Amino acid sequence: MEQTQATAFVENCIHDAPAPCSRACPFGLDLRSFMKKIGRGRLSAAYREYRAAVVFPTVAAALCPRPCRESCQRCLLGDEPLDLEHLEEAVVRLAGGEAPDSFPIPEKQERVAVIGAGPAGLSAALCMAQKKYPVTVFERASGWGGNLRERADFETFDKDFAFQFSREQVEFRFGEEVRSLDALGDFTAVYIATGAGGEDFGLLSGWDSELFTVAREKTFMGGALCGMPLMESLAAGPELSRLMEGAIQTGRAVGGRKKSRCNSANLVPKGAKSAPAVVPADGIGYTKAEAKQEAARCFQCNCARCMEGCALLDKYHKAPEQMAMEIFADSGPHFLSSRTMTRETYSCNQCGWCKSACPEAVDLGGLFHLSRVSRVEEGIEPAALHDFWLRDLAFASNEAFLAASKDGENCRYAFFPGCQLPASLPEQTIAAFAALSKGENTGIILGCCGASAWWAGEQKLWEENTARLRAAWESLGKPVLVTACASCADMLSRFTPEIETVSVYELLLGQDDLKLTASFESAAIFDPCSARRDDGLRRAVRALARQSGTELSELPEAGRCCGWGGHIRTANSALYDHVVQQQIEQTDLPYIVYCANCREVFLEKGKPCRHILETAFGACDERFTISEKKANRLKVKASAMEMMGMEYPRVPHAAWENISLLVDAEVRREMESRLISDEDVKECIHVSEQENGRFTDGEGRYLASLTKKVLTYWVEYREENGAYRILDAYCHRMRFGEEAQP
Repeated sequence: MEQTQATAFVENCIHDAPAPCSRACPFGLDLRSFMKKIGRGRLSAAYREYRAAVVFPTVAAALCPRPCRESCQRCLLGDEPLDLEHLEEAVVRLAGGEAPDSFPIPEKQERVAVIGAGPAGLSAALCMAQKKYPVTVFERASGWGGNLRERADFETFDKDFAFQFSREQVEFRFGEEVRSLDALGDFTAVYIATGAGGEDFGLLSGWDSELFTVAREKTFMGGALCGMPLMESLAAGPELSRLMEGAIQTGRAVGGRKKSRCNSANLVPKGAKSAPAVVPADGIGYTKAEAKQEAARCFQCNCARCMEGCALLDKYHKAPEQMAMEIFADSGPHFLSSRTMTRETYSCNQCGWCKSACPEAVDLGGLFHLSRVSRVEEGIEPAALHDFWLRDLAFASNEAFLAASKDGENCRYAFFPGCQLPASLPEQTIAAFAALSKGENTGIILGCCGASAWWAGEQKLWEENTARLRAAWESLGKPVLVTACASCADMLSRFTPEIETVSVYELLLGQDDLKLTASFESAAIFDPCSARRDDGLRRAVRALARQSGTELSELPEAGRCCGWGGHIRTANSALYDHVVQQQIEQTDLPYIVYCANCREVFLEKGKPCRHILETAFGACDERFTISEKKANRLKVKASAMEMMGMEYPRVPHAAWENISLLVDAEVRREMESRLISDEDVKECIHVSEQENGRFTDGEGRYLASLTKKVLTYWVEYREENGAYRILDAYCHRMRFGEEAQP
């Protein structure tokens, strides 16, 4: 993975970008920080921050039109915006006596000339003087201030100018008019700020509004002469000094004014309450206490929608940009990698919620997926985290795979129930296929969409699975695939758009003879995350549920991941449990689901739920084990072949197939949670007994191990009436071998 690949995912992220009010501010003042300091009573710190941004605090506080008020997020609640006028005035009045900063920087040799002592010229002169450049200001009038000298309150501004320049050495030449730039040959750089209608020396037509440059080398121009408003003229000082210094040092100005990444989206935090603006008790200005109270109304606007709504991002408390850099550093074999991000990388549900919630559509799920792919390519992926699911994919794509139609004819539709529905609801899957086959030559494809390989980052395996699926579709005459799984539909629409799809629920909705039975009197619809963008699918499921007689309720947050996505339970079981519990607690009502995975997750945790197909084809009260789910897939395959007049092929059995196991409920729960199947246990016992590779305590208890490609399995058991009583079973990633002893 290249750094640019990682950062490309988050380059539009607006977290920690300037708030909407700061974006509107001509000075770019960090109003979040400014308000926070006032709210904490740190007026001196607030004043220093304000002065650094506006250059002349008294002038800015008195004359700024404050366009920031229109962007205040308080307005979205119907409140008055933050009273910046009184807040700024209070900060200047209560803390403005603090002496200006003067930094111990070595004196520069390059001289700078400023033509014009109006607001624009004074701002640039002060900022360059603070960098310790010798500055000379030429002004044809008798004093500074430009058109501000005409104001009745100029005396106040005059004091501000004098105070801010009090610690810098600047030469002012009042009453001296520059008639030709050739007269300034002793100066390295020149800034022309002669005011509206002032002398431009024939250079205005070539003015660059981003760089303030003109056609003459190391000569800059700005202020009212260029049509800039008063506040923008003052605000240009700090940026202009940076550009001018760059030109002095390198011969050219580069970089222009920075663009704000801020978005004007609604940034009102959840649970925000209305609060009236604070009115000064004396009707004139805030006291310190009043300023603190008014500043406390600030929302501290900062986009954190993904972090607030995603359990993964909330757990690790990392902003997207930080996450991107850490993922880059951890996803390759280079020296930066410390593998500290592995668990986080594989803790993403890959549900796409962060992207849908982000006003800029920043796709952190895509970033995590890229990291998984990169790890596989570099050979540093934690294979154990996805081993079970990839073996399950292999079974669904081989022994349980089927692509067929009646009499081998091309068909208009082909039922594609996915890999998990036949495993969890075999009878309902067969019944749905039968219903679809009425009056139509409907084919069937039993297999997997490849989500397991995609989530694992196994790009090659995913491509092979997609090619297999496409070939099966073509062999049936390129029919419309009838999906029962939202994840399958989503994967097909994203990666094989040439394959037309429709949900089985939309087709069942049009069958007049379909008899529906309410699963619950009242229930909530739980939309899977992969159905978030499929309006037709969501409408059809709701229509079927209502036709069954169920009173439906909507969840506060629809389209959230149940926890299954990304197969995070093997990478981060605690986070998985947290995600599942979050979704369970959205309501006390039982759920109607239309994703087999959601059904499995909720039933495992004790949440009452039914699949929508159970309202049409009968309820299933049984939860199947891993091994039973495999058998169910083969059962569905056999039934589908029988319905189409095909003969089910004989399948060779494994040598350990006939081993009988005795497993009590508690051990069974442990095996299922550890994703250990009966076949794993049987193979372990068989191999250990064949190779005499088991331990014994001498009292009839045995401990056997089996090392497979990725995992090592251990089974503790005893023999009991020709069967094997399983006492414990577990697996791990460690491998061991035997060494010959001398």
